[in-house]
Amino acid sequence: MVRRVLDDRLTVVGAALGGAAIGAAGLEILRRADEAEARVCRKDPLEGCLTLYPLIGIAGWIAVALAGLLILLWVLRVRPLAGAVAACMALSLCTMMLWAEVGELARSWLFYVMSAAGPALVSALRSPRMRRPAAVVLVALLVPLLVWMGWRSLA
Repeated sequence: MVRRVLDDRLTVVGAALGGAAIGAAGLEILRRADEAEARVCRKDPLEGCLTLYPLIGIAGWIAVALAGLLILLWVLRVRPLAGAVAACMALSLCTMMLWAEVGELARSWLFYVMSAAGPALVSALRSPRMRRPAAVVLVALLVPLLVWMGWRSLA
């Protein structure tokens, strides 16, 4: 019993560290795409410049987040619930995209905490001892984020 609880806690910690690494990789992909667009558009600053680099950066970020989460959960041997994965991926992706827009691609401890929250909550929701607190944390993070996104889209 004690060994299983310790294993669950280590799995959640490993998922959180992996989520932070995935968030950092996605942020770096988006940052490089923005640098590439700035480099291309610098040639003729008076004309409008429209490139596909931002879209490629966003697509790369989403691909890294999805593939990274699947590989991370496979390595940690977590068999997630479908609803938990959808909610936690929504939390992670919305956080990453909004942070990139609002935070101007700034790296801070809050960005890494929010990037780590999705995979850690997926792992915690599979543990019988951590399921209820993880569900409360997930709702506490996801509801304000979705309300804020709706408010931003209306303004």
